[in-house]
Order: sequence, then structure tokens, then C-alpha cells
Amino acid sequence: MEPRPARARAIIVNKKGLHARASAKFVETVARFRSEVTVTKGENSVSGRSIMGLMMLAASMGSTVELAADGPDAPDAISALLALIAAKFHEDV
Repeated sequence: MEPRPARARAIIVNKKGLHARASAKFVETVARFRSEVTVTKGENSVSGRSIMGLMMLAASMGSTVELAADGPDAPDAISALLALIAAKFHEDV
């Protein structure tokens, strides 16, 4: 089966945005997949495997990010990340 890229846009909905703890949860989720994941905000793109890179995006609440995955499980990776973002990184009560 050919690897196929997957893309999606998401709005950061948790109060603190993509800060250290949320970035760590994002990286943990990406680590479950073999696909390469890139996160883009504006002109800046970073690896979904880099906590520091994700934090440098300064994606606060309300920010739109683009997720791109390329690899054998790309659609599953994007789905898992969208679910994590929608769940507010399991932080806000």
C-alpha cells in the first residue's frame, strides 16, 4: 500500500494554547505513528516531533494551525491529532 499524505486545519481551543505540556502531549501522540508530521502556523513550519519547535509557533487559543502527515499511517496520525486538539489536550475542565 502506497503511503499517502494527509492534511487538516485545526483551531487551538485550549486556554493556554500550544504550551509546554500541550506540546509534549502532541509529540507523544505523533510518536505512536510512523508518518512524518509537520505543523504550520503562518509562515512557520516545524516537526510534530519537536516540543521546542511546537512551542516556538506560539499558537495561542484561537490560532489556526495546519497539520500535514506523510507516511503509511498519515490519515490515522492526523485523526489522532485532531482529536487531541478538539479535546483541549485533556487540560481544560
